[in-house]
Amino acid sequence: MDAIKLILIILFFTTIFTYGQKSIYPKDTIYVKFENKAGSKKWNAKFERIYEKKNGIYFNVENPNGDMALFYDKNEKFDTLCIMHLKNYKFTNLKKISEKRHKWIFDNKRPPADRNGVFQTYLIEIISKSKFVKYPVIWRNEGAID
Repeated sequence: MDAIKLILIILFFTTIFTYGQKSIYPKDTIYVKFENKAGSKKWNAKFERIYEKKNGIYFNVENPNGDMALFYDKNEKFDTLCIMHLKNYKFTNLKKISEKRHKWIFDNKRPPADRNGVFQTYLIEIISKSKFVKYPVIWRNEGAID
């Protein structure tokens, strides 16, 4: 009986230590710029909804190489920063994101991963002449075939 208890305890702690570790495959950080311009296509929009029982904001971002659908969970923390720090962020378009994703898969010798598994994505929204907001977001519709 003691042997069974010992085995169960070892199995319990093994799963905790195995799955509780950071991934050995580091995520690349990318920044996407969101501009809600008057007169732009209707697809470029920001709207609030409940997604999978999470309250948050959808960001539909128009891009010359394809459109992006991103979601910000309101339980996550965002940063409001001074506009003078905007120059520190390099924005990435959808074509460059695809190139980086394929390079990441090749470099890490992994099967194709979705963009949420490859990137830590932040969306930058300019809210005034002096401030912008940096939201941590996830990619929507990652189950769809490219």
